[in-house]
Amino acid sequence: MQIRPTSTSAVPKRESLITVENTVPSESGSWRRSASREVPIAELQRKFGWADGSWEAGLLKAADGASGNGSVSAAEVDAYLARPEDSRFLTSTALQQQRAAMEQKLAGGARSTEVDSFDSNWQDTVARRADLLGGNADGKLSRAELDIYLQDMKEGRVKDTTWLPDQKVAMFESKVAESAGEVDPLRPTGSEGGLSRVKEYMRLSVDDATNVPTFVSYLLSAADIQETPVDVDREKSHFHTDPELGSAGVVDSDYTGTGFDRGHMKPAEDSPTQEAMDESHLLSNVAPQYPDLNRQTWRTLEGAVNDLVEATGGKASIITGNLYLDAQGKPLPPEARETMGANERRIAVPTHQFKTVLLELPNGNLSMFAYMVPNLKDAPTKKADITPFLEASRTSVDRLEELLGQDLYAQLPESVQAKLESDTSARVAFENDSMYEAASLLWPRR
Repeated sequence: MQIRPTSTSAVPKRESLITVENTVPSESGSWRRSASREVPIAELQRKFGWADGSWEAGLLKAADGASGNGSVSAAEVDAYLARPEDSRFLTSTALQQQRAAMEQKLAGGARSTEVDSFDSNWQDTVARRADLLGGNADGKLSRAELDIYLQDMKEGRVKDTTWLPDQKVAMFESKVAESAGEVDPLRPTGSEGGLSRVKEYMRLSVDDATNVPTFVSYLLSAADIQETPVDVDREKSHFHTDPELGSAGVVDSDYTGTGFDRGHMKPAEDSPTQEAMDESHLLSNVAPQYPDLNRQTWRTLEGAVNDLVEATGGKASIITGNLYLDAQGKPLPPEARETMGANERRIAVPTHQFKTVLLELPNGNLSMFAYMVPNLKDAPTKKADITPFLEASRTSVDRLEELLGQDLYAQLPESVQAKLESDTSARVAFENDSMYEAASLLWPRR
């Protein structure tokens, strides 16, 4: 999977076309937030250990700036981050929007622009800082000065501005929303199915009876894909025990010599920072997968989702997990499940792995699709065979909810759920472009 340059101005524009059909309009998009569901900031700091001086505490207080009542809702955090006037915190989405607006001013024949000539307080502030901190302090901003400043900011070298990947913000808002009694967009409701853990970039539910996650959920945005620094590298990370699980957590040697791969539920390639990459290698994010499935078919599906999100410019709420089913598609009792493990600990081998994607397009329309993929030892490895195998693995979100006993996207209005969750086909078409080769395997070109 290609890791993107740090500046979108360095990414060549592609003329590839993509069509997403049978979408459902939604006034609130994919995540419904309640401005009235507030929780005291002091309570959030105690609950999650967000000390004064941390970026979390700073963001909470900045989001509360308008009302100043000492409490905050996830909706307030979201609204504050969408309009970064004070330049203190910048998401990937906001960064791309603000950069694009500033680059418009720098387009054409002019090599530089007066630092106070931009369209918002944030842009003027960035222009002045870029000119002073990384430029020649001549009162004008050039494209080179802007790129250097934004790269420094993303690498943490700018004192007063913090870059927050969309994926990290989604987890932060999940903590606030759930603490305020809201339905968490990344936490299925119903039977929990394990020990719930909210990380910095993903949410997971670990089943102590199987020693694999019931599900792992996270947000993937096109902006994060584009803003991922070039030095984010999976070779720098290694599999390790989840420290929150202590001695009960799976260790790396549990997989040694078993013949199974350590299969990521949240893909390593969907990591917008090295911190996120390291987190993706927690063994609480791992399930046994046969090598051919993990390295070929499952990887194709992961790449297709990544390409789809980037190609549409949208964002996706993704839930991936594990199932234990008999030949008739009914849940296997615990005693009938195959297990593995190089140590005394036994790890249940899933018969199927599922992936659901709620895709929100830039216009707010929603699409949804799901796959329930058999964990086969002889899974296909050739492109011509992977396509029909994945086609046969299509399912509906309704079917997965029935098997799990959970509502996977409870934050959506019931009318929207009814339209999206019963569908078994993702109606997406890509033009023939090498960047979207993996996705074209899944969604036939028209």
